[in-house]
Amino acid sequence: MKRKAAAIVQWREKWCGVTFDLRQKEITGLTLYADKSLPELENEFEESGYGIGLENGSAYLFNLAFPFSDRRKIGLILANELEERMPVPMDDMAVDFVEIGKGRILAGAMARSSLNGYSSSKHVRITTIQSLAALHTLRWFGRVRSRDFVFLHMNGEAVVVMAFKDDNLYYLRQFFYSPLSSSLQDTFAEIAADRTFSPGSYIMVADGEAGAKVKKYLEATFHLDLETPRLRETLGSGDGPDWLWAAVGVALLALKPKGQLDLTGQKRRYTFLSTKAGFYLSAGLASLGVLTYGVLFTDYYLKQRTYQFLTSEPGRIYRLSFPKSPPVADPIRMFRERIHALEQTPETETGAITPLTVLDEISKSIPPDIDVKVSEFSSDDKEFSISGTTISFAAVEKIKDSVKQIAGISQVEMQNLELAANKQVKFKLKGRL
Repeated sequence: MKRKAAAIVQWREKWCGVTFDLRQKEITGLTLYADKSLPELENEFEESGYGIGLENGSAYLFNLAFPFSDRRKIGLILANELEERMPVPMDDMAVDFVEIGKGRILAGAMARSSLNGYSSSKHVRITTIQSLAALHTLRWFGRVRSRDFVFLHMNGEAVVVMAFKDDNLYYLRQFFYSPLSSSLQDTFAEIAADRTFSPGSYIMVADGEAGAKVKKYLEATFHLDLETPRLRETLGSGDGPDWLWAAVGVALLALKPKGQLDLTGQKRRYTFLSTKAGFYLSAGLASLGVLTYGVLFTDYYLKQRTYQFLTSEPGRIYRLSFPKSPPVADPIRMFRERIHALEQTPETETGAITPLTVLDEISKSIPPDIDVKVSEFSSDDKEFSISGTTISFAAVEKIKDSVKQIAGISQVEMQNLELAANKQVKFKLKGRL
């Protein structure tokens, strides 16, 4: 069965389009549109539907790993994880992700305000990034012949570098290229320094003279053979424009968008034309005002509870650490005095580490840039456990790795790990002394 495929892509502050017929693995009737405006291209393709390919610098790409593979759970915490990495707030971001392995995802984020100009049409089937589309075309035509390879895509000044190990995404870097910047050199130097990764091929899709200069520089600097395939040669009909790899990929993805990274982010707006609709809008706004007041009151109450909890927390920890000691007015000062005394004799006569020494060493080992709150600590002469909350799953891994480095502690393992309220991660670690 023959299907019609179409795509619109950004290219050097302009818009270009492509249409073709697809029958199994054969592309025929390839038509290029390079002299039309965006509205003209949308009208041209609306009957068959189309995909949109954005430049690499239009969105953010992330290669993330989680300690679980449940898509629903990943969706719940993804915004919180991206908030730590994004240079802009997440409130107005369209976010999507695809699973690329057990607990590993490729995520994309783009401002919805930027999407409103060209993806509001109901005929748009997918909105994606050109680097992903170009790679899809390479795979579709069988131009990727190694399971371990590096792919570089460059349009304008925006560069995306992806390394694949055993055909799975292993490394991802996205940046703006400049001859005065070392970003490109640092990226390939980092890949070359990884002794566990040996790429079988390097593939590059780029446009203009800048692409040719980058190819020459990388081959001379890192002594590698950088393939630069031409799509028209693959189609057997001569050369073609530099944007054609991405355009064909977007059109192919638009035919089967399910399971692909899609940043369409459509957010439709409806006009209230009737009095009844206006009444409902007014009632909704009044309800929103009441709800806002309730939220503010709840926020004040929770902050007050938090302040009371934090005020009493040092005394509670002191009582847990020294259950036989009498109550003290200043537990923090008593902690300092006891720790100072332990620094003089850090071990007991039998050579065992005391509970307070363990707590002190754990406190020193956790990096100061990690926001962590300890809720419970218990220890005996053989093992200890520590519970608390922190800001992300990545922070939990750093805490675990830090505790492992403490002398006298072994077999540190994760007893519990779950997402708590207020975007916090609740954990419990256990180790042997």
